[in-house]
Parts: sequence; structure tokens; C-alpha cells
Amino acid sequence: MYKLIYILIALSLLAGSALGNSYTWFTPPGRGQLEQDPTLIPQGKGFLFVPTMTGSLNEPSFLVLQGDKPIREAAPGTGVLLSPGSYKLLVGSGTDLQMTVRTVPVQEGMTTLVKPFWAGLVINVMSENRTSINESYELYRESSQENYGLGFGVEEERGEAVKTWLLPPGVYSVVRLGDNISTTRKFSVRLEPGELVQRNLVVDTKDGTFIGFYPPAQYGLLTQVVDSRWKTSLQLSGSPRLSTSQNTTGADRSVLLISAEIIGSSVYNTDRHYANLWLDFEEGFTREEGGDFRKSIDKFEVRATYIYRLSKRLGPYLRGVFNTKLFATEDHFDQPHNLLIRDGDQIESMMGIGEFTLSPPFSPLDLRQGIGINAQVISSFSLNLDMRVGFGARQHYVTDTYDLNSSRTVARKLQDTATTGLEAVLLLRSRFSRLPSLDSEFDILIPETTTDTWEFNWENRLRLPLSRFVSLVVVFDFKREQAIRRLQSEQQVLLRLNYLL
Repeated sequence: MYKLIYILIALSLLAGSALGNSYTWFTPPGRGQLEQDPTLIPQGKGFLFVPTMTGSLNEPSFLVLQGDKPIREAAPGTGVLLSPGSYKLLVGSGTDLQMTVRTVPVQEGMTTLVKPFWAGLVINVMSENRTSINESYELYRESSQENYGLGFGVEEERGEAVKTWLLPPGVYSVVRLGDNISTTRKFSVRLEPGELVQRNLVVDTKDGTFIGFYPPAQYGLLTQVVDSRWKTSLQLSGSPRLSTSQNTTGADRSVLLISAEIIGSSVYNTDRHYANLWLDFEEGFTREEGGDFRKSIDKFEVRATYIYRLSKRLGPYLRGVFNTKLFATEDHFDQPHNLLIRDGDQIESMMGIGEFTLSPPFSPLDLRQGIGINAQVISSFSLNLDMRVGFGARQHYVTDTYDLNSSRTVARKLQDTATTGLEAVLLLRSRFSRLPSLDSEFDILIPETTTDTWEFNWENRLRLPLSRFVSLVVVFDFKREQAIRRLQSEQQVLLRLNYLL
């Protein structure tokens, strides 16, 4: 009986030794990764395999040297075929001199599985309300006071992934960009060989100071893996707003209104797969002097995007957009008004009316679909630019929906439309300085070479954080549809109050 207990204890110790610190990884242990590799070893060659902690696309490439001459470069999570011999393996972030080095043997017909002699560090940069932000920091090694480079947060809803630092074991400090390593306003972390460490870096968006540095919540070994893949957020916003519009289906207007908005996002992000489900629901009401409360903003939009990454910058995409209004849209007249209703060749006259229903609930209903290639053109702290090119389709479904002319005398009944053609999407995020940021999305469908048939949506958001829960947002949107072939625009200035659930 005692012998059996001793055997079980010995086996558990051996298993723990074999597992090492790989239980902290996002990926399977090195042996499991090797079993999934399809590489066959030809005669006269050996195989050198370097495991990944967080995914091949998130980590810097490793180098293989023969003597002092680099001969191969590959991403962690993959292997290289080499002639039998002894090689230098360089793994890590920073310069070549800062990478960790080991001599590894390669034997003919055999696989050399490298046990990590380096450590991994993932830093998620976020605001006080747990929103990922594109804020920068510098990483120093305490023992040598070496600067290992600049790191920054990402916009996960754009498909960006936090990069992983691969570092020699030791103690490292995170400081604000421009601060010296001797500053007292820094956070430190100890890294052990083969271990992946995660930290949340909390930044005060008012002045950019670092106010927190802690491990993410964990509820078991599996939760860490799940948390690294799925991230869901729900944001509630309310704002007084000054809104102006021109050339829309209703009358031009400038009003002061109160609105509420719910934005939900669920992101699945791995080294190969990116999926994003986005919900935007916004309602606003206004009351003009002497009048009743009236609906002024009505938007319900769902977007779904999937990208398969062939590399860090390139991969096919599939997307869909659903957009509609939940309530009826009405146009009100200050005085009794005469209106002509045009439905094709038929004309009807309405006399002395005070209001007119431009569209019932859930009309119009706009759908957009696209498939093609997604490319990350520019990726930096100050500027990120993605471009998507492929085949697109749009459908515009209406029920008793009308377009009111500029003089508000004729209402033309709209018809269902459907268009297919070449589509292009440009996604831009830029930071002019530490606080202001600009998000811009230009989405165009080209069914023919004639420019009059082109349809596009151009959405722009200029944001200036004022405090933890308050920001100033300037919106300027433009669009042209097949049903209404003129440029429509909408501008808004919002003092937005935000709360993240």
C-alpha cells in the first residue's frame, strides 16, 4: 500500500516537473504544440521546435545562428529543419544583444524540443473603467537598467492583439513614457524561466499617470485561457447634444436634445482567428418650446466581423451589418401644410396637415455584407490604418417610407433596392497627442464605373477625454445611398457621460 502511495507521489512530481510553468500559458504545453506540428523530418536533417506561450503572431521571431552567422528565423510555435550540429538559439524582445541565448544540439532524424529559458510578459493597458486604451509605456530591466523598448495598449475591437514580451528572467519595471528608471512612479514585476505573467496597467486618462498594476482576475487554470480569447463589454452613455443635419429625408434642423446609448461588444481573439460582434443602440428625445416630447435620434445597429489571420498583417475577412430604426419617423409642420405624395406615376395631395409619417418602425432596414482581404497597412502608437478590399452587397428594404424634398412640399415614396459590386473599407485611428483621438471608417460599394452609382458611408468620431466618466465627442458623418442619390450629412457635438459595466 505504501509503495503504491510513493509511486503516485513520484509520478505527480515528474508530471509537475514536465509541465513546468506552462500552466500559465495561453497555449498548450510545448509537447502538445509539437504533436500538432505536421512537419516530416527528411533524411539527413533534424528538427528544432520552439514553443509559444501566447500564439505565434503575438511573439517576436527567434533566430538560429551557426557560429555567428544567422541562418534561420521563425515564429515561436513552429520549428525549423536543420542539418545535424550545434547551433545558437536567440529568443526575445529588444535588440539582438538583449535576447536570451542558448546552445542547442540537433541530431539527424530527431526532434529537439526547446524548454523555455526565457519568460513571457503580457501587459494590458486600460483606463479606470476597464476599457482597453492605446496608451504607451517603457519597459526597463532593473539589474542592468536597460531599456527594452516601448509598449502600448491596443484597440481589441479592431482586431488588434496585445503583443507579448519575451525576456530574460529577472525583475522589470514599467514606467511612463519619458520618465527615468529612477522615478518612484513605476511598477515592477519578477519573471521566472518558462513563466508567462499577465498584468493590467491602469492609466488615469486625465493626466496619463499610472495608478494600478495588478494580475487579471483568475478563477482557475482554464479561466485564464478563456479570458484571453473572449472579452465582452457593455457601455452605457448619456449626453446633452447639439445636433444639425442637412439633405436628409426629413427637414434640416438644429436642436438641443438628451440621448442615451448602449454599446455592447464581444470579441474573440487568438493568433489566427478574430471575431467581433458589435451592438449600438441609441435613442434621443427633444422638446421644443411650446411642443411635446419628440423622437430625435433612433439607431439600432449590429455589426459582425470575422478575420482569419494568414500573417500579422494579412488575412481574409467576412462581415455583415444590420441597421434600422425602432420607432416611426415623423416630420412636424409649424403651420397647416399642403403636401404632394408621389408614388411612381401616381400623385396624391394632402391638405392642411400638421405632421407626416416619413417611415414606420423598422423601416428602412439596411443590410451590408462583404468578403475579401483585410490588410493592416500601418500599425503604430500614433496611427493605425486597416484596409479591406473585396466583393460587397447592400440591400435597402422599406415599408411606406418617403423622402421629403428640401422645400418640404413633395414626399417621394421610396422603393426596395439591392446592389452588388466591389467594396473597399478603410479603418483609421489616430492620436494627435496624448488625449485627443480620431476614429474614421470609410465604407464604399462600387457597382459600376459610373460614379453616380457609388454608395458609401463615412463615419468620423473625434474624442477628447475630460475626466474618468466624461468626454467630449464630435461626430461628422456622410453617406450616399442608391435610393437617395445625394450626399447626406449629420454633425453632432456631445458631452458624453460614460459608464462601463
